[in-house]
Amino acid sequence: MNMDEKGVRNLMDRIGWQVDQVMSLDTAGKGILPELYKEAVTQVKGPLSMTAARRLREVVSAGDVVGIITGFPSRSFLGPGISETDGPVGAAFLARMVEEVLGAVPIIITETSLAKYSSVCALAAGLLVTGIEQALLSKRGSVKASAAGILCMPTDEAEAQRVTRGFFETLCPKALVAVEMPSRGSDGFGHTAGGRRIVDEYLAKSDYLFDWAPEYGTLRIGLGDGGNEMGMGNLREATGRASPVGHDIAAVTMSDVPVVGASSNWAAYGIGACLGALEFSTKALRRVDLASIIRRCAEEGAIDGGSLRPEPFVDGTPLDMNLAVVDMMAFLIEKAIEKSGGV
Repeated sequence: MNMDEKGVRNLMDRIGWQVDQVMSLDTAGKGILPELYKEAVTQVKGPLSMTAARRLREVVSAGDVVGIITGFPSRSFLGPGISETDGPVGAAFLARMVEEVLGAVPIIITETSLAKYSSVCALAAGLLVTGIEQALLSKRGSVKASAAGILCMPTDEAEAQRVTRGFFETLCPKALVAVEMPSRGSDGFGHTAGGRRIVDEYLAKSDYLFDWAPEYGTLRIGLGDGGNEMGMGNLREATGRASPVGHDIAAVTMSDVPVVGASSNWAAYGIGACLGALEFSTKALRRVDLASIIRRCAEEGAIDGGSLRPEPFVDGTPLDMNLAVVDMMAFLIEKAIEKSGGV
């Protein structure tokens, strides 16, 4: 490509803003998302999707660990083990992209009773689901494989601190990405976007990962759509203004790059698309079988956040719309690269 460094950066910025436009459509129609997105851009000072992808590319090398945190205990008043399609789908999608594009070792971190959703989603995304040692070997030996490990985060505070410390000191993750993971609010509890307090004994105490990450120099990227998710603490004031229950639900857990999408899954699609764009390619993006990921998640019992039924929707958006979002992102990237002169 006959472009200097400045030209490439400008091209990627243009792509990033276009991807952001797609991922941040206010599909809920509540007017909350635009406020959160605007505040996130003000803080990040650039397109959210591309900034997150750039930061990942800067810090992650082949064989490095990327922790991907998910697991929203939906309808927790009914008991443990219920989750939504928003979260596990995006986590698996992003795991595939960091594995294929960056050569990283994705470790999906979730609560034990919710691990089944991440497992089926990762398999549908084209990743072997293995133990952590096997996942490390998949990228660090002479023969490579495509794998993701699963780490179960305890709901007990002391146990969660022990697991968190071990994760940092043993695996030395270069980055953490939270995808639709509840954060503590000011009252010390996680909440739904509607204001309901999540039953605390069902919620993995994953906030310690983001809280302690600066101590280890680990990048933190938080994906959310309501301001109550891990990594959205940067947007606390905006959440309070935008949502009727914003002051109650607003996250306190901070991130280095908050990424706001119509759903957390859509934010994950955007970051994944931009990871490919930075390589001037959409091959990995177009290879991910998103339809299978969403269907398998619903078949496992994950519910749609709109209908509250186990069906292949994401926060009220139908399967075809999710596929179209990724297709649109790929199209925009391909067109922008083509018009710039190709590679």
